[in-house]
Amino acid sequence: MICLRLNITMKTFYAFILAILFAQLALAQVPKPILTDNPLKDHIDSAVQKGAVAYLQNAGTVGISIGIYKNGISHIYNYGESIKGTGILPKPDQFFNLGSVAKTFVGTMLAEAVIEKKVKLTDDIRLYLPGKYPNLEYQGHPVTLVEIANHTSGLPGSSRTFPDRIMDSIQKLSFPKQVQFFMRYNQDSLLKDMHQLKIDTIPGTKYRYNGNAMMILTYLLERIYNEPYEELVTKYLKTHLGMYDTRTRIPVKQFGRFMQGYNEKGTAVKWLDVANERDTDINTTLFYAGGPSMNSTMNDMMKYLKAQLTEADPAIKLTHQLTWGPNPKEFAIGLNWMYDLEDGVKDYYHSGHTGIGFNTVCEFYPEEQVGLMIVVNDNISQDKVAQLETDIHKAMK
Repeated sequence: MICLRLNITMKTFYAFILAILFAQLALAQVPKPILTDNPLKDHIDSAVQKGAVAYLQNAGTVGISIGIYKNGISHIYNYGESIKGTGILPKPDQFFNLGSVAKTFVGTMLAEAVIEKKVKLTDDIRLYLPGKYPNLEYQGHPVTLVEIANHTSGLPGSSRTFPDRIMDSIQKLSFPKQVQFFMRYNQDSLLKDMHQLKIDTIPGTKYRYNGNAMMILTYLLERIYNEPYEELVTKYLKTHLGMYDTRTRIPVKQFGRFMQGYNEKGTAVKWLDVANERDTDINTTLFYAGGPSMNSTMNDMMKYLKAQLTEADPAIKLTHQLTWGPNPKEFAIGLNWMYDLEDGVKDYYHSGHTGIGFNTVCEFYPEEQVGLMIVVNDNISQDKVAQLETDIHKAMK
């Protein structure tokens, strides 16, 4: 009888343990609720939800902010967290870095210089350089402003190549320390190195994406206007587009408004404003970089998309004029805006990736009067963010 009772007791015990294990397994299979402010009331809401949920299934995601401008109305959706572990959604007035989308602003300022009749797109860039640069041509063909803006200049991808031992040492430094090193590369450094640059093809014939050439264009704009690029672009954005929160540098007192970026390992990356390391000249441009920098908010980027779609500003309209592309159905480019035909629909776009933990894409479709801006505060994949935009756009139709 004792053995029988013990046997029954053990069976009960094992059944209890199994019940707990099954319950835990069932709970593990229940997906965690997704943090979002999406009201899920209409077709656009549903399209965004479907795309965002799919993106968040990737390991290492943190937050997403999605802006849609359609037929004169702005829609902003936020998912996940602006800072990991806080449960706080990204906000429409939070700053983030645009990555290479910043190049479209440089193209806009070049277009504005054309509208103001300060330059012509076909001008030889040497017209705006001090001294002589016989090296900035190939077989008698000079580099022109438009060829820098459409990445066909033939210029090298870097103004200076540091020895491997120096680059190895720099790469071991933290990101802020790396920026501090390159801060020493100024206008004079760039001008000196430009005497050694070699053009490797006839300008205007071969497309090759070139962030270094874009930094040269930034410098040329500073000489054309005789003022720092930061002052030039912020003044234009405020007076022409009503964008007050978009600038190359953010004042120290505004750092608290920055969305936190994360690297590919999921580690928070310190955001650094290089000028404010000295807390002096906030308008100083960092000339040794992969390209120009720009910070903005989703609220401001909705104004930027509106400007692209309405084309009310002459400079904005000029940036859409195609300047290179043997086959526009596959790929073409205006003044930094990439162009193709997505399923037969005109599509202008630019994406961005930053070393401080952001991936972005800005895209608009004039014929549909639809524009999308997406930012994620992770460095998982620029391609996946571009795919997210494509998925949302297709689901909206």
